[in-house]
Amino acid sequence: MKLIKSTKTRKFLSAILASATFGLISFSSASAWGPERPIFTMESPATYPTFNSIINNPTIGDERDFVRIGEINADVTELGNEITIVPGRQYLVYIYFHNNASATFNNKAHNYSGVAVRTRMSSSFSTVVTPNEKGTVTATITADNSSPVSVWDEAYFSTNAGKVLLHYIPGSAKIYNDWKANDAVMPSNLFTAEGTLIGLNALNGVIPGCEEYHGIVTYVLQAEELGGSIDKTVSRDGTNYYESANLTAGSEVQFKLAIQNTGDVALTNVTVQDSLPLGLTLVPGSVEFSANDSTVREPLSDELIGKGYNFGTLGTGNTIYVYYRAKAGDDFDCDGRELTNTATLTYDSETTSGDTKQDSATVTIKKADCTEPVVPITPEIIDPDPDPDPDDPTDPDLPQEIVDTGPLEIFLAVVIVLGISLGGFYFYRTQHALNTVKKEVSGKSPKPDTDHQNDK
Repeated sequence: MKLIKSTKTRKFLSAILASATFGLISFSSASAWGPERPIFTMESPATYPTFNSIINNPTIGDERDFVRIGEINADVTELGNEITIVPGRQYLVYIYFHNNASATFNNKAHNYSGVAVRTRMSSSFSTVVTPNEKGTVTATITADNSSPVSVWDEAYFSTNAGKVLLHYIPGSAKIYNDWKANDAVMPSNLFTAEGTLIGLNALNGVIPGCEEYHGIVTYVLQAEELGGSIDKTVSRDGTNYYESANLTAGSEVQFKLAIQNTGDVALTNVTVQDSLPLGLTLVPGSVEFSANDSTVREPLSDELIGKGYNFGTLGTGNTIYVYYRAKAGDDFDCDGRELTNTATLTYDSETTSGDTKQDSATVTIKKADCTEPVVPITPEIIDPDPDPDPDDPTDPDLPQEIVDTGPLEIFLAVVIVLGISLGGFYFYRTQHALNTVKKEVSGKSPKPDTDHQNDK
């Protein structure tokens, strides 16, 4: 990694700092260039027009590696041959050009044989970068009288995110040198195969030989994520939604789809297609949708189930909710059967094809009249004395004699009860008579015997 030290590059940095918010630039190099060609040094330049073939340039080192990229940073913008890009950030593309002919051949005495004419530059970059596929940024420098006619170099983008889109920031392509063309905005032809003319005092394709006449073209790329998601859930009551639900045959269930733009760019051609497995049928006219936080549901075509429905464009941060009801069939047993229902989302963007996402919900359906048999519960008998004592007649664990209560015993019991009752009556009468006699002997007048007033 080498810090830029040349005077011209410091001027370039000053110009960049006036139009963007990043500071120092540092370099790291790698080999990704072509074609193979003769090499030169600052001490021994070429005798004819040739571009970017000096290997000890104090500004960037080996000129054959003349395309660099780096994340724009307020402190240090590091330029290298490969970078990991992050959605939401901006990246600087840096392209160095230098006609390696000696200044000696720029004069009339040498018939201006060192001056490159109709010098053009073209550049291209990948618009999509994924974790499985790197992106590239390429630049080509061509002149009618240079040898070789064209030289090229490339650098690489990688990402750990999903599908990342790169797009050019309009008007950001500029040329920097110490001449009148400094800070000129490059024409859009820069991004065509033919390219656009570059130059010093004007973009006329004239580039004399010598490091004094080098220049830089830069432009800015914006990284954005292309992302969408679909989430499918199920509810028995239309209120609480889950990944799965248990149903009885013949009952209804409601499904919910949440389709969201999770990226940084609008999704186009947003299409949702759902399907119902055998055993579930759509309730006709039940398909509805709402957007974002709205509680109002609008009717939607039943074609979403089966054929699919195209919602068009879905802006960043927006969500569509789809609801529909399905009815379970009757052909289910008491063991139940699990059914999986899968919904598919496809989408694109304005600049590239998009992705396909899927999500599923499951329902388990059983026969409706599967009543479990009631098993009687036998109470547990707790023995307070698990070890019976044969010498203890009161031990509850010993066999007890059962009293015989036949007809004779019942008759005797009745007689005994009557005898006790009559005995009590006669005992009372005897005691009453005895008391009367005692009172007569003592001279007390007894109370009339009301019980026998009528015996006289």
